[in-house]
Amino acid sequence: MINMNTGQKPFLGTLKRAEDTVMSFMKWILILAMSGMVGVVFLQIVSRYAFSFSLGWSEEVARLLFICITFLGAAVLARKEDHLKVTVITDMLPERAKHFAALFATSVALICGRFLVEGGWETMVREWDQRTPSLQFPMGIVFLIIFLSVCLLTLWLFVNFLIHLNRFVVGEKPEELS
Repeated sequence: MINMNTGQKPFLGTLKRAEDTVMSFMKWILILAMSGMVGVVFLQIVSRYAFSFSLGWSEEVARLLFICITFLGAAVLARKEDHLKVTVITDMLPERAKHFAALFATSVALICGRFLVEGGWETMVREWDQRTPSLQFPMGIVFLIIFLSVCLLTLWLFVNFLIHLNRFVVGEKPEELS
């Protein structure tokens, strides 16, 4: 495995810094979107029960933020390999078999990712001019966020695949992905 901190591979170090920047940016976007969604839902609850007045746009904003949180969060979790997984069987396997199982699982996820990217693109193009009912917000922007998220998810699955392939060939123990 290449140590990114020793400067042996400056290009890989630059890629690692770029990835860290993207991850940090996405985490802040997720924090802001989640805070916004909680705020909008709270505002709707207060306006409905305290003032007997319903905000027509709040449900739509909350739904759009939830969609963005779901897909951006999925991309972040894919890189960190923090998605829900059952490891009862793989925990009993020898180290190389664990890497092989991870390679297989990541390969299946990459195949699904390919279809997500294709479907995300087609949906974005088809629905670009569609508007939301209440706010008249362009749905194309929401589908663009979904498309970019699944592209990033698939890219990070490929990076994880290469890491597991390297560890399978070299025979290193599993640890947090670099």
